[in-house]
Amino acid sequence: MELSTAPTFGPLVETCRAHGISRSVAFELARAGKLQTFTIGTRRYVYTDSLRTLPERLAADAAKAAA
Repeated sequence: MELSTAPTFGPLVETCRAHGISRSVAFELARAGKLQTFTIGTRRYVYTDSLRTLPERLAADAAKAAA
């Protein structure tokens, strides 16, 4: 059994910035429910799977809106 060394979550702003998403857009996406986030104390974290699948989910939403 092989364990993954990739983190399953990271700080919202820093993790999104690493994927080319600005701070304001990161918070807009989180507020809209497009990114799965949680807080520890006052810091907001994002699940990396949620961020990784974001382009596919946004494309699906755009296709639904166009139909």
